[in-house]
Amino acid sequence: MEQIRITLDTHTLIWSLDEKLNYKLSEQAKQAILSAEAHGIIFIPIIVLLEMLRIIEKGKSKLPFDKIVNGLVNSDNHQIIPLDIELLDIVKTIHGLELHDRLILATAIYTNSVLVSKDREIQKTGINVIWSVNE
Repeated sequence: MEQIRITLDTHTLIWSLDEKLNYKLSEQAKQAILSAEAHGIIFIPIIVLLEMLRIIEKGKSKLPFDKIVNGLVNSDNHQIIPLDIELLDIVKTIHGLELHDRLILATAIYTNSVLVSKDREIQKTGINVIWSVNE
């Protein structure tokens, strides 16, 4: 079986972790995450964790940040992708998006994975993005 490789953006990660928000995920997104958890790898850009931390600090989410990060670090099928010079080189080639979106998109390119994102601006870039288009 081919290994499924996906990258999650911030909202997708939060919605997948918070059972009360799972309903916000499209069916395609849910299936991609379940498949990658069972038979693949899920890449988490470091900027996604920074954005999630900010959302939690603002009180917009009650997710236990440290517990989540420790779980990701110790997971066999999740990999946190740090910002390094190779990723920076890819970010420099992406234009027309906010910096955090450029980093997320660059991570998907760098890891040769499919991005799971509801963000319409990212979807317009032409990269392989999983989400329902009929929302």
